[in-house]
Amino acid sequence: MRLPGRAVSWSAWGCAAAFFAIGAFPLHSLDAYGHLAQGRQIAEAGGVPRLDPFSFWQPEPQPWSNYEWAYDLMTWLVYDHLGATALIVLKCVALAALGFALVVLADRLAKGAPLAAPVAATLLVSAAPMARIRFTVRPQIVGLVLPAVLLLGIHALYERETPKRTRRWLVLSLGLMHVAWVNMHGSHLLGLLITLLFLAFSVRTHAFKSMALLLLAQLLGTACTPFGIGIVTDALAHVFDPMYRSVVIEWGPWTPGRPLYLLIGPVVAALLMLAAMRPVTRSGRYGLAYGVFCVVVTVMAFRSLRFVAHQMLFTVPFIGAGLAQLRWVRAAERAVPWVLAIAIAASLSLAPRLEPFVPYGFSEPRLGHPFAVAKVIDDHVGEPRILASIQESWPLMFAVPDGRVLVDGRVPFYGPQFIRMVTNSFSDGVAFDALLKQYDVNVVVVDHTDAGQTAAVEYLRHSVAWGLGQVQDRQSMFVREGAAPSLRPFEVLGPGYRVGRLLDPEVSEEEIGLEVERVGHHQSSSAIQSWIAGIRSLRMLARNSDRAGVRLARDDSEREAAREAYRSLSSAAAVYPGFTAIELYRAMAASAACDRPEAEQALARAKYARETRETTLVGTELALRMGEAEARTRARGHVRWLASHPESGDDPWVVALSREIDTRCPWTPLGD
Repeated sequence: MRLPGRAVSWSAWGCAAAFFAIGAFPLHSLDAYGHLAQGRQIAEAGGVPRLDPFSFWQPEPQPWSNYEWAYDLMTWLVYDHLGATALIVLKCVALAALGFALVVLADRLAKGAPLAAPVAATLLVSAAPMARIRFTVRPQIVGLVLPAVLLLGIHALYERETPKRTRRWLVLSLGLMHVAWVNMHGSHLLGLLITLLFLAFSVRTHAFKSMALLLLAQLLGTACTPFGIGIVTDALAHVFDPMYRSVVIEWGPWTPGRPLYLLIGPVVAALLMLAAMRPVTRSGRYGLAYGVFCVVVTVMAFRSLRFVAHQMLFTVPFIGAGLAQLRWVRAAERAVPWVLAIAIAASLSLAPRLEPFVPYGFSEPRLGHPFAVAKVIDDHVGEPRILASIQESWPLMFAVPDGRVLVDGRVPFYGPQFIRMVTNSFSDGVAFDALLKQYDVNVVVVDHTDAGQTAAVEYLRHSVAWGLGQVQDRQSMFVREGAAPSLRPFEVLGPGYRVGRLLDPEVSEEEIGLEVERVGHHQSSSAIQSWIAGIRSLRMLARNSDRAGVRLARDDSEREAAREAYRSLSSAAAVYPGFTAIELYRAMAASAACDRPEAEQALARAKYARETRETTLVGTELALRMGEAEARTRARGHVRWLASHPESGDDPWVVALSREIDTRCPWTPLGD
């Protein structure tokens, strides 16, 4: 049995369909909102701004060159008129074109070898889940699609059979494409690099004249922007400045803590490239030039994570063309269609597992983004001067049109030193205080789930000059005193997963209810609402507010309250698994209800990062209430030692444990 006819066609269309499906996920990229904000500003102003309209990092607006202005404007117009789903569909169509073009490119490289297209399609579909991190609604999508078009065009220029008239039209078309590319994304430099490489290998061939004209057209096109040739010089400046790679993670190489597949994928691609090199590089100048291009893009991938997707995708046509000509691959010809079908099914299943927060679908869930916080700012703060992390600033630029941010993701605009100074201030209370005063910040949005921003949260939480204005699953928003006269700061709730005054017996249920209503009930408040509900259920069992843990339930109603607290806190833990504060109170709730397995499990997760006063005392109380004889004896001894020690003897939790040292509960499984 041989491959069915039209192998190139069905392989290319199969790969295109797989790429479309793998790229079909909701609008979630934080960067996308920054680009939409920039596109909206261009549309409203009727032109590309020359001065920065978004930041207040300098006393006066600074000159700013939005090199991605065409992409920003195009995506904004689609989003504004047709919505987020249309924008996602447009992106998926572009990805489908990419998959189709790369399969055709493999066939061209293999000079029509029957297996090249299906082998390349199989490898592309297998690589797509690992490249999916770049399949977002960002201008980087341009830098994936247009290089494939350019490589196909250059192949036609290399072919002797291509008529002269067609060559002229190709050079003109690719030159015009470069003009669009230059105005949409900085990856146009990659286009110039590709042309230079293939020009070098076209010397003394019929393709040299066309390649030279193409390079000339691209160079001329590079200046066809509102910013002139500066679009190249600025791009080169930050590409070769090592400081940028230390500030923006994706501009640097792979490091421990990043997904392992971002290292394994390029290594496997490089090894396969070596295995496939001989037949392709010997097939002609185009194959040899493409081999050098693969080496260059592999070096780029190991130097910078932003090129990992380029390396894994653009080496595949070369690999597929080479493998298709190896004897052992040709011997398995009739299995190839089945392998491709399996690869498509496996990749569709694997893609959302590699990026678990990006499921399939369309629309715009806005999950985890600070849009509820933005609405409060927009409604209550006049002339907002917002400090937030780069990630939070992108959507805030979009959702607070009249606001200004101190820093956002336009790293080359600010420079790496300023970006680093602002980012580092979140983990240093003294530096944070100085930054707020120096730039007259009146709104701060912090990510209370980020350990690196804990110092900033604690500074704002205890400062009399700042009030908590909104709390969401990930963000807390603080407003400087006097900046929002119509906004009453929260007095009961704390920022993020902190108890605040929820366990204070002087606080009424009505006061709590009013603030809970202000938090709202939507996708970005589900975890924080579950946290609040869990802590509220523990109010009747709390000793000395939040300073001494919770006591043992004394009757069925109290036990049910403790179990209700455990269920609510478990809902919050499902969104933020392993978060210490949530797990700690889950352990307290289960312990109060005498549910030992659940208490031990939650306590173990609370201790994952480190042992603290709270985890130690919860563990001691758990041993006293439900431990075996030996564990209980050790716990009693530990309590007596703490009570006798001058530094802990007056601790209200230790005092409570000393008083209840003989309190023990019967074993009652959760749910009985």
